Amino acid sequence: MNILLVNSTQSFKTAVSSSLKGSKSKILTSAGTENALVDIQKHGIHVAIINWSEGNFDVEALCKRIRKIKSNRVIHILVVATREKEKALEKILQAGANDFVFKPFGKGELIARIRIAERVIKLEEEILRNKRRMMTLVKEDPVTGLFNRRSLLDDMLNEMGRSSRESTYISSLMVSITNFKELTDLHGMSVMEEVLAETGRRIKKSCRPYDKLGRYTVSDFLLFLPGSGKSNTAKVAKRIVATLVAKPFYIRQTGIQLSLAIGIAELDPKQISKNNTVDSHLLNDLVLDSIIKKSEIAVKQAMRSGTNKIEIFMD
Repeated sequence: MNILLVNSTQSFKTAVSSSLKGSKSKILTSAGTENALVDIQKHGIHVAIINWSEGNFDVEALCKRIRKIKSNRVIHILVVATREKEKALEKILQAGANDFVFKPFGKGELIARIRIAERVIKLEEEILRNKRRMMTLVKEDPVTGLFNRRSLLDDMLNEMGRSSRESTYISSLMVSITNFKELTDLHGMSVMEEVLAETGRRIKKSCRPYDKLGRYTVSDFLLFLPGSGKSNTAKVAKRIVATLVAKPFYIRQTGIQLSLAIGIAELDPKQISKNNTVDSHLLNDLVLDSIIKKSEIAVKQAMRSGTNKIEIFMD
């Protein structure tokens, strides 16, 4: 555990070091508020022990600034103060401090406070991990690990705002596995889930890192390409056909050949509302729904044209 002593005097450092002697903690010192904020981020500090002494040192402001640090690590703030400051401690705790200890402190007392800090940090980090896992589950399709339908559409609404500001086109590309039902009847759903996961991985490799890809229905994938017109998107579609069809899938030593239909539609940035109002958000929902429907129409046209065909929706 990395511990930072803030506003440390030599006697304070000696007292803390003596109390924590033999522990696995790494103790660093920092003089002044600005240095402390830099050191907390630079050295991955877990516990900041602030020596609240007399003078112009504003411990309340420091606690607030530490709490504003963006970090994946939980930072525990322990304030060391004299008994005369007891009445002001409530305000310090409200500013972000986790705990306090009074001077003079004994070795056992400081060690106990550090052990409490360790337990608090572990609990809070576990809570953060669980929250991140929950957010991932909410956003991801459990079979492919891609965006689920709702998350994909929410992400695209944000992307539409950027497209409108920069006056760039967005294209929508839908990939439909047309023989999915037949393959499922033949191989079973558990095998086809592996096929879907591999399909998602191959499509992702065929597009740019900032393109938006998600699973739209059971056997349909939806890809949005910001800053891309329909002609460029058609090239991406050809790469997707090549990667999904030219190389068969081998799942559990069984060769599986997909049949595809791909539909493309283009969104003109002039259709996107720029106003930040409820009505504008509703309008953009309709615009997004419209481009998806055009992609679906193009997919149906591709299915009528034959196997592994690509069609572009024409207004």
